[in-house]
Amino acid sequence: MKQTICVLLLVSITLLTSCSKDDDVIPEEIVGNIKDVTKCDLNITPDTFIAICSDGTDVASPNEIIKFASAFYYRWDHSIHTKFTWTVESGSMRIVKVENTVDGIIARSIVTVLFYPDFSGNGELKGKAEGFGASAATTRKIELESIE
Repeated sequence: MKQTICVLLLVSITLLTSCSKDDDVIPEEIVGNIKDVTKCDLNITPDTFIAICSDGTDVASPNEIIKFASAFYYRWDHSIHTKFTWTVESGSMRIVKVENTVDGIIARSIVTVLFYPDFSGNGELKGKAEGFGASAATTRKIELESIE
């Protein structure tokens, strides 16, 4: 009985440690081909209370990795309190990485998105920023890049 439990435990540990999610593996040919947008510029004037922007391409191809940028400003809060949330609203793509920084009074976020081999357009990526007392969101629509 004791030996059976030990064997089952050993098999369970082996299975748990040897399995990996395929979603976490990015093919090598994709990694070297990243389109990179790392900044969007907010237009802040003396009467601006809240502002958000996003930048990045509006088209993508299957098996592509693209970085998108967002920035957020709220007059009555410090940018260090800003929390960004990125979500894939539609399309065959996945968020791989999110990097947030503070640049003076501006909070910035860069999201890296992997477009799956079956990406056919109709992608929608939403970036939301929240601070104390305010929030704003921006959406990027991403279509299939035409090959001509």
